[in-house]
Amino acid sequence: MNSILSCLVLLSLLLLHLNLFAVASTSEPVNSDADRCNNPSKSKTFRDEWPRLQTAVDRVIGQIEGFDNSSFTSDEYMSYYTIVYELCTDRQGEKNSKMLYDQYKRVFDEYINSTVLPSLRVEEDEALLIGLLRRWSNHKIMTYWLSRFFHYLNRYYIPRWGLPSLEESSTSSFHDLVYGEMNKQIMDAVLYMIDREHAGEHIDRALLNNVFAIYTDLGGVSRKYHAKGFEEMLKGSTAFYFDEASSWMASNFYEDPKPKEEKSEALPIKPTKKVYLKSSDGDIFEVNYDVALMLESIQAIVEFEANSATNSTIPLKVSSRILIKVILYCYKHVQSSDSKHKTSGVDLKEWDAKFVEVDNTTLFDLILASNYLNIKSLLDLASQKVGDMMKGKTPEEIRKTFNIKDEFDPKEEEEEFLKEKQ
Repeated sequence: MNSILSCLVLLSLLLLHLNLFAVASTSEPVNSDADRCNNPSKSKTFRDEWPRLQTAVDRVIGQIEGFDNSSFTSDEYMSYYTIVYELCTDRQGEKNSKMLYDQYKRVFDEYINSTVLPSLRVEEDEALLIGLLRRWSNHKIMTYWLSRFFHYLNRYYIPRWGLPSLEESSTSSFHDLVYGEMNKQIMDAVLYMIDREHAGEHIDRALLNNVFAIYTDLGGVSRKYHAKGFEEMLKGSTAFYFDEASSWMASNFYEDPKPKEEKSEALPIKPTKKVYLKSSDGDIFEVNYDVALMLESIQAIVEFEANSATNSTIPLKVSSRILIKVILYCYKHVQSSDSKHKTSGVDLKEWDAKFVEVDNTTLFDLILASNYLNIKSLLDLASQKVGDMMKGKTPEEIRKTFNIKDEFDPKEEEEEFLKEKQ
């Protein structure tokens, strides 16, 4: 068999082992996964894990509906993220990812059909527009949290299949279901308010501006289409409110479409703000706020707690040995961008090269940890190191270097590669 083809198959096998945490390791970022790979019956399935994620969905809905005043703790946040991460990187990862993606959209569809639409159908005129704003605000909060729990889908599964992102998927649900059914009633309510102003009454212009802004959020790429739709709708009325509406269109759709009532001045983050990370071994590490932000998988909870009076501890399924190295890497890269300690590009590149001069077990653990923590630069660095180690080696040498089990005979390897390529 062609040696290049053999190398590609071996690389696929290596990546498979990494994704499934099958490489023997003393750090075991996710403790049970290596065992699951050797015993497929222990692999996690969507059916097994969804009830735990449904708890997160129910919590979010309870919060936006006003009957759950609790907030997500860092432990809960990382627990939900890790469930999705483990399902996506499991032996059945592709199947699990599809089911997670489909269920994510189904959650929004069911909530809109069961709660949002019934609440809007009974309203009209100004009350309908107020209700619409409230429901859209709640929808964005729901999207914010669930898209972060399910974030791992955005990294690999969604780009691979060219699917709408999690944010786009939930926005599509609101557009298709709410806009699809209620658009006429909403337009009637908008016209009714403008008619009242034409008659000399005082109306809540901010309310109309915010309704127009919803169409901007829903439109995205089709922003101009929605703006044009409003103008066409309003042309049948008097020149007075058509001109007024056109002015609103210009200011809201093209300058600052964000509803004014949602703007808030965030409190400045103090340079001394600390974040506490807990390894899978139970050790706690104190890091600066900007260093913690490099770990993108925890970014949402770090930012959410930024102005909290207390500092919670964020649990990570990464061993202390590897977490120390990850923190060192992040500190170096944050420091290199600091004007006071700025490092030249050449110096940083040399430092990075030395950083990955480690044994294979540590290198693989760094890949696993950077993937779990979503540190793209570190993942790229460690993966490039593996690629460099494969250069010029025969398939047999690669197997020996990375301790890859020869699972296929040459003919099976070629068939497996061609199957993956299709």
